[in-house]
Amino acid sequence: MSKIITTILGVLLCAPSILAQQTDAPTDSLNLDQIIITASKIPLSERETTKPVIIINRAEIERNSGRDISQILNQQSGIRVNDAYGAPSNGRILYMQGAAAQNTLILVDGFPISDPSGVGGLFDLRLLPTNNLERIEVIKGSQSTLYGTDAIAGVVNLITQSGGEGLLNTTGRISYGSYNTFNGNAGVNGTAGSRIRYTLNYNRESSDGFSAARNPGGLEPFGNDGYELDAFFGKTDVLLTENLTISPFLNYSYNEGDYDAGSFMDADNVYTLELLNPGVQARYTGRSFRLNAGYNFTRTVRSFDSQFGFDEYEGRFHNADLFSNYSISDRIKLLAGFNLQQYSIPERPDVAERDARIVSPYATVYLKDLFGFSTEIGYRLNSHTEYGSNSTFSFAPAYNITDRVKVYGSVSTGFKAPTLDELFGPFGANPDLDPQRSIYFNTGAELYLLAQSLKISAQYFNREIDDLIIFSTMGYINRDRQNDYGVELSADWLMSSRITTGAWYNFLDGEITNFFEDGTESAQSNLIRRPKHSFGLNLGIAVTDQLYLRADGEYNGERQDLFFNPENSFAQEDVTLDAYTLLNLYAEYKVADGKFTLFGDLKNLFNTDFTEVYGFNTTGISLKAGLRFSI
Repeated sequence: MSKIITTILGVLLCAPSILAQQTDAPTDSLNLDQIIITASKIPLSERETTKPVIIINRAEIERNSGRDISQILNQQSGIRVNDAYGAPSNGRILYMQGAAAQNTLILVDGFPISDPSGVGGLFDLRLLPTNNLERIEVIKGSQSTLYGTDAIAGVVNLITQSGGEGLLNTTGRISYGSYNTFNGNAGVNGTAGSRIRYTLNYNRESSDGFSAARNPGGLEPFGNDGYELDAFFGKTDVLLTENLTISPFLNYSYNEGDYDAGSFMDADNVYTLELLNPGVQARYTGRSFRLNAGYNFTRTVRSFDSQFGFDEYEGRFHNADLFSNYSISDRIKLLAGFNLQQYSIPERPDVAERDARIVSPYATVYLKDLFGFSTEIGYRLNSHTEYGSNSTFSFAPAYNITDRVKVYGSVSTGFKAPTLDELFGPFGANPDLDPQRSIYFNTGAELYLLAQSLKISAQYFNREIDDLIIFSTMGYINRDRQNDYGVELSADWLMSSRITTGAWYNFLDGEITNFFEDGTESAQSNLIRRPKHSFGLNLGIAVTDQLYLRADGEYNGERQDLFFNPENSFAQEDVTLDAYTLLNLYAEYKVADGKFTLFGDLKNLFNTDFTEVYGFNTTGISLKAGLRFSI
């Protein structure tokens, strides 16, 4: 491990001097004026927002052409995507600031997508390719006041591309790599007249993969677990008037692959995942008034064919959101909205239909730069068809001490409504469940140096979740408490117009408190598969206008995991996963005035043997190379 860390540090320290004679360009500034939507639903620049935001722009997405969404998110501070380097057919589990995966809400263009039939309502990231994304915005901390249930840890907003200039533009990417992995996508976009912008994308992926389960040393080799994915995305922006735009869209994905029976257990199991996600959005913009109205529908169908037989699950999710923001003055903005969400699992031969609905009015007020002080205050009231009502609030102040130093903090509450299975399912259902409730605190600072080309950030957070829904001998009940806290440090530096570098360090700790019927309680650490210490480094160099190189590495400390040992009646056993360090390399070269780009992505350069989930494999050294074009 020390050899790998030394290599990464050596690259970071030596690269600027290597290129010093090649580039005399002046140091650039960070783009603090780019508009952010997710943090407040009010268009604000990064300089204006009171919340820390991660923005992954289109250029960065393209420079991760060999990686999927889970691997791109895994490079960010405060985010851990477990099994990001596992077999390609494995599910990806996202932990934001240590919270359970079902506590992070996934948005597409600001619309939540949910699978009511999934465990905890968890949505599968494998269904969303990157080729149609313009940028990704990540807001950490409870966002339930703006986005409702499941946003206890934060939100990830996948913002899609709109039509390009001219009548017809074509884009695409084709790549091939280790494990007979193929990726190809093609798209067209453009503007028809002055009123219509459109974009269409098709994506195809396939891989032979490798065995998801580790072979404990048997004589017979385990079979490979591969997958296939077909995905389509289309969106049209219709400018009905100068102020009014209507945008219908459609997401469709179909994924099928193989999966094993469990830790150290091979099997010839097969799964399918299907996503249908149509919707429409309307936006009206006046001089000081903006109105947004939208509706989206998410239908997911999952099937599993295993040694236990064939099972199929379907979930349907309707979401309608109407909100407006009004600028009272240059310093005060108001937002008010109304959200309706309906979750359902259709009737099956042996199971009755299950459904629930949440109706939520909400409002926020934003105060901008009053003697350097800005704040956002919000409130949301939720009415659920089963448990009744609950409310959430948020308070996020920030103070610009100077134009180089900003301090901020927040206190916000969040909630996660019980799922349909927990309320009405066949095993341990309890229709009297209450929502899980959270309170989140954070405080931090951002420092801008060297003509705002260097950004240094630090924050502390603490999150407590009460009324956890657990499965007991009586079925599902509200009982325990989860408490997590941590420190995040990061630095991003535009050293010049050709050199960028960054680093982050995360400390995370937490425990669950169990409350028993006899009045006793016990607390224990339970951040399964989440390291207490982790850090990452990256360096990007535009050697010439055509050639770009990047190195990125990450270190993850020891983690705990659980093993349900089949040789011991599947009793739970605690295991420790070793720390590991990875180094990845990426290169691209542009030709034909940048219309075509050749790229290569080398993961796990030193072929590190590491474990993300006990009893399951991870990739060794792997290479993907291809061509990207835009004409």
